[in-house]
Amino acid sequence: MSDAPEIGRLFRRDGAVAWSLLAFLTSYTAWAWGGVRPSFHVVGVAVSVVLLAVVIVSGGGARQRWRRDPVMYLGAAFLGFLALQWANAGREQYFDVGFQRWMYTPPRWRNWPSAFSRDEARQMLAWFFPAWVIVTSIRTRLLPRRALRALLRFLVFNAAALAVFGVVQFVSGTAAIYWVQPLKEPFFASFGYGNHAAPFFVLAAALAAGLLYREAFDAAGEYGMDVSRFRLRHPGRMAGLFSALLLCLLGANLGLSRTGVILAAVLALFTAGYGWVRGWAVLEAAGRVNLAAVTLAAAASLFFLVAGFGQKGLEREFAPKPVEAGTLLSTGERIQLELGYRPVFARAAISAWREQPWFGLGGWGFKYRVADHVPRNLWPALETRGWANVHVDFLQFLAEFGVVGFGLLAGSGAWMLAEWFQPRCRRHALWVMSLAGGVLLGGFSLVDIPFRSPAILYMGAVILAAVPQVCTSRSQSTSRARGVLLERNGL
Repeated sequence: MSDAPEIGRLFRRDGAVAWSLLAFLTSYTAWAWGGVRPSFHVVGVAVSVVLLAVVIVSGGGARQRWRRDPVMYLGAAFLGFLALQWANAGREQYFDVGFQRWMYTPPRWRNWPSAFSRDEARQMLAWFFPAWVIVTSIRTRLLPRRALRALLRFLVFNAAALAVFGVVQFVSGTAAIYWVQPLKEPFFASFGYGNHAAPFFVLAAALAAGLLYREAFDAAGEYGMDVSRFRLRHPGRMAGLFSALLLCLLGANLGLSRTGVILAAVLALFTAGYGWVRGWAVLEAAGRVNLAAVTLAAAASLFFLVAGFGQKGLEREFAPKPVEAGTLLSTGERIQLELGYRPVFARAAISAWREQPWFGLGGWGFKYRVADHVPRNLWPALETRGWANVHVDFLQFLAEFGVVGFGLLAGSGAWMLAEWFQPRCRRHALWVMSLAGGVLLGGFSLVDIPFRSPAILYMGAVILAAVPQVCTSRSQSTSRARGVLLERNGL
């Protein structure tokens, strides 16, 4: 026991161990199939266990903050709920002769949280346990702000490297992801589903823009320096962030997701507009000309890169969906077709949720009940179009976790979001651009399933937990400390 303080000091040293584990966990998940393959979950869970042990062993203020954190308890309760669903899983399908319909056996413990498949319920634990560890470890403030900024930059450069890999793979014309596993549907980089690639790179691009503008506009004020002088303080870093921003926007487009392309364009316009608003106030005439030149060059480069690499794929994506010759569709039917029948499956999710409103159907439970809540003519799509998912994230989580589970999950997010909207954060470029990325990601989740990719979930968890800490400037901290000293001395 006498060695425990020494071990704690070792782990607290600049948060190096925690930083390395966080960096590995987020990068590994992104590169390994976007974290969706169950066979790769064991590594992520094992790393998360080690990271949690680091937080507990570190002692000092970090452990106390971890114990007092409401998000830790809300997340732990949610994991306990998922564990109950897993323990009470194992419902078998059978044909009821009396009702002349297929049905499922009841769970072993009636009126308790349950799931249909034990393996699939375990996937939920493998997804959300690392996310909980990521959030709570950052909220302990084990990592200083400088380390958090470095972690956010690592996320950006890792995403940029993944985009480069995706472009190389895309240009090669291979039909096999990693040049190993053939896939019938379009894919990009490590994401076998284009509608996972697009939101991942949109979120990374927003983070890159926030870090870039922080270097240009906000960091000077933290150190009491002139903005025009500080812009040249880290030119290599700014060039790297600018390149990463373009690469992530390119990756978002080459995911060949219609919604992803639209959101990438919205983010690019917002990024340019925000940069102009901030830059115009601090730059002189020559600087404004340079800013205009850089903006035009970036827009032209991105346009020609996207058009050169992905023109044919984007034309297919935005073309009207084909129908059988001679088939006449009403306006409503055409809209449903173009939306992939998402409204139908959204209503099915609400109907399925009403079967088990409090505890839900269990992880991946929607796919076992969806057939009873959609028209028979859509049943073939259940086998061929991946409708195990609602394609509206919050409805799927509500249907599978019920009011109790979804409430615990949403409560954790709401508690952290409340910290985002403190006055000290709102004027920071990193906060503005990260919020823009989060809003776009939230909009994407209304028409698809970004939060069912652990790679997106974990990057979002880091941003959600780290940005409010990073946006606390050094000058604000110094002023606060000076005020405490004056108060203690009766001044």
